[in-house]
Amino acid sequence: MKRFEFSKLMLVLGLLFIYLPMLILVIYSFNASKLVTVWGGWSIKWYVGLLDNQQLMGSVMRSLEIALYTAVAAVALGTLAAFVLTRVTRFKGRTLFGGLVTAPLVMPEVITGLSLLLLFVALAPLIGWPMDRGILPTLVAPPTFCAP
Repeated sequence: MKRFEFSKLMLVLGLLFIYLPMLILVIYSFNASKLVTVWGGWSIKWYVGLLDNQQLMGSVMRSLEIALYTAVAAVALGTLAAFVLTRVTRFKGRTLFGGLVTAPLVMPEVITGLSLLLLFVALAPLIGWPMDRGILPTLVAPPTFCAP
């Protein structure tokens, strides 16, 4: 019984260690004072200021567009890959395909990002794509992180 109580205590302390700073941050985000360390009462003026910033809101909308596109592309690619791996039992390269599907699970994201950067830099002089670092590479790269 003692071991169970100790485990519960450690669980509660661990969760408090993780979530208490976030809760304090949320509470202090409603602080009316310009100083972080001085409590000046409750206010939402900082959030109103955020919502009034048109450039920031445009960036948020663009991020949501990219997230929606990424989710749709990742679901489509994942469904196709799952269909191939479960329904098509014998084909040349099945082991390679299975490895490619599971590679993002073990490959660090920074390696994937650097690989994409090198790919885009190498493709620009060869085929002229991408011409600039605009929206197209931004739409191509995120599904590679989310797809299977």
